Amino acid sequence: MKMIEQLKKHPANSKLAMLIRHADRERIPDGEFGNEIPINEKGKLNAIAFGEKLQGQQVKRIFTSPIYRCIQTAEHISIGYNKKLEIISTKSLGDPGLHTEDELVAGEFYLKYGFDELYRRFIEGESIPGVTSPSNYHAAMTKFLKENTTEPGLTIFVTHDSLIAFYDFCLSGTVYTKENWVKYLSGLILNY
Repeated sequence: MKMIEQLKKHPANSKLAMLIRHADRERIPDGEFGNEIPINEKGKLNAIAFGEKLQGQQVKRIFTSPIYRCIQTAEHISIGYNKKLEIISTKSLGDPGLHTEDELVAGEFYLKYGFDELYRRFIEGESIPGVTSPSNYHAAMTKFLKENTTEPGLTIFVTHDSLIAFYDFCLSGTVYTKENWVKYLSGLILNY
C-alpha cells in the first residue's frame, strides 16, 4: 500500500487527486476487452483494506470508470473507509476513456494488434487509429482531474492500468514494462 504512504507526505490542506487502477480481477482472455470481468474475492478484500487505510484522510468523493470492476472497487473502498462516499461514474476514465477519439476504430485496432502494440505506438508518438495523441490526452486528463479535484482533501479516480500508464508517460516519460506494470490499487497522486 505504497499509495497510502505517499499520501502522508502531503500537508492536510492539499487538494489531492489519486488516480488508481481497480482492484484484482481474473485474467482477460486474449482478443477480448474483458469489460464484463468483475473484481474477484481477493480484489474485494484488498479494496476494503485500502479503504480502511484511508480512514485518516479526508476523502471527498470517488470518480470511476463505468466498467463494473471499477465501480465495485469504488464501492468496496467506501465500505472500508466506513463512511458513505459519493461515487460518480464517468466515461472519461474508461469505456472509452479520454484517450479515445473513435471508440469503434480504436477497439478494432486493439483487437487486431493487442495492447502491447497500442502502447508501443503511444510512447513512440506514432499515430494510432481512433486514439488521441499523447499531448491531447495529457491536456484532456489534466483538465479533467483538476476540474474534479476542487477542495482540500483527497479525490479518488478509479480507472484502468492502461490509462494510468499512458498518463504517467505524458507526465514524466515513465515507460511501463512487465516488470514495473501498474499494479492493482496503485497509480499516481497529484497535488493541485
